[in-house]
Amino acid sequence: MKRVYCTSIIKQGSTYELEKKYYIHLVKVIRLKIGDEISLFNNTSGEWKCEIVDIKNNFLKAKAISQISSPRSEALIDLMFSPIKYQNSEAIIRQATEMGVRSLFPTTFKRTINKKINLDKFNAYALGATQQSGRLSIPKIDKLNDLKSRSDILSDKTVLMFDENLEGIHLSQAKIKSNDEILVIIGPEGGFEEEERAFISNASKNFLNVSLGHNILKADTAVIAALSLTFHYFNEN
Repeated sequence: MKRVYCTSIIKQGSTYELEKKYYIHLVKVIRLKIGDEISLFNNTSGEWKCEIVDIKNNFLKAKAISQISSPRSEALIDLMFSPIKYQNSEAIIRQATEMGVRSLFPTTFKRTINKKINLDKFNAYALGATQQSGRLSIPKIDKLNDLKSRSDILSDKTVLMFDENLEGIHLSQAKIKSNDEILVIIGPEGGFEEEERAFISNASKNFLNVSLGHNILKADTAVIAALSLTFHYFNEN
């Protein structure tokens, strides 16, 4: 059953007109027709089985039949990362979304090479990954900003910085409360500068440098490894 994100409050028996982009995908590409089922979802209403009840030029309508799943709480885990080349940044957005990251903060560091992003494309990647992965919420993606402008974000979070050039603890050694807001930070491909390390440590509510092992990882690989460790930690605790 195809999943479609819906911005409206979904209620049983109500009918919803979907955006043109969904008409193109569902009708023109997948060839769905009146009577076929799709699901509509968001993290306010949960996920609902719906039936296509009307198809006209450039739009379709679906009627909510029954609830498949209720709204669920989000992980309190955010990601700050340095943009990298196009395809690798796409992988970061998609895989962070699939894992359940709540918000993403693309950030420029001194050694960041790619200092431009396409926020519309980033949001499209997140939407696609949300619909594919089964999660109910779309992560919020902030506009690109430099590290010094992120002090307000750092100040109310427990920061897990994964810096291969510093001695890091194993995440299992960390003492983190289950209700702490977590910010995972992965730096640019050239690594952090000492000034940036000091700024992050001093600006953070709580600061931990965490080890990803002995090998030096590509930036996009490091993001996936760091998020996997972080989500595993909170699932176990």
